[in-house]
Amino acid sequence: MSRVNGRPATWSLAALVGVLALPLGARAQAVCSAPHSSPMLSQSGAIHTLAPGAGWFQLSVYGQNATESFNPIGDRQPFVAGNQFRTRSAFVTGAVGVVPGIELWAQIPVHSLSVEGPAGASRGNGVGDVRLATRIGAEAFGLHLPIALRAGVKIPGGDFPVDARLLPLTEGQTDLEVSIESGHALSALPLYVVGWLGYRWRGENTTAAREPGDEWFGHAAVGGGIGAFGWEVGVDVLRGGTPTAQGFTLDNERRRLILLVPTVGYDIGPGRLEFTLQSPVSGRNLPAATGLSLGYRALWGF
Repeated sequence: MSRVNGRPATWSLAALVGVLALPLGARAQAVCSAPHSSPMLSQSGAIHTLAPGAGWFQLSVYGQNATESFNPIGDRQPFVAGNQFRTRSAFVTGAVGVVPGIELWAQIPVHSLSVEGPAGASRGNGVGDVRLATRIGAEAFGLHLPIALRAGVKIPGGDFPVDARLLPLTEGQTDLEVSIESGHALSALPLYVVGWLGYRWRGENTTAAREPGDEWFGHAAVGGGIGAFGWEVGVDVLRGGTPTAQGFTLDNERRRLILLVPTVGYDIGPGRLEFTLQSPVSGRNLPAATGLSLGYRALWGF
């Protein structure tokens, strides 16, 4: 991710304190907290990699207005002085099959953040973390099993702002992750189950001398559809390790998050229009607010 247009933001004291009520990692992760796996893991309920030359392209927008956060012991607490942390994001995501059993995946986000309160407002815009991944399915080994291995990297889209007056859009380090993904369609009903479990190795932000704790992440969902209409109800889970900064461990900044993620979709033209909620059930050191996402995914080669 990048700095806020590379320029210092003008902060009112109250607005700054409202954001600083979250730890540094949580502030940066307000737009980066959820695991970003492929939004199209299931096709008719079973996981398969894309055929060579086939692919999809998705444009989605996301919004969240947060007035409270999960504190280090998991309780919800309002931001200082009644401030509101607003996130508006757009994501361009795509995937393409290259050879049987192997596909490539990429995502680029753009974020617009603001802190608003009685004392005024501060805003920042920037390109987010670039995410790249390769998915290797059982087909690569001549097997017909609904299982895939996904390996990815998250690369900061710009410099990490060390100025406390700037709203961070990144934690400023490169992360590596790997996940095992699977799914199954029920033969007697138009239903499927899908899920994945992964681990994220988080690098060091050398500018801030800070290393976020490594993370486990997972997703489980059941879905189905009738005709052009589709639905899915999922749960996302994030569990982070202990960060370190300047050689000190920060036990009270470990991140936790459980999200309920329902989605409805409808086939339109060459793709599907989808609407998704991300509703936090519990957490630690992250904003406690429901996010809304609307996206359209176009497909080819299917």
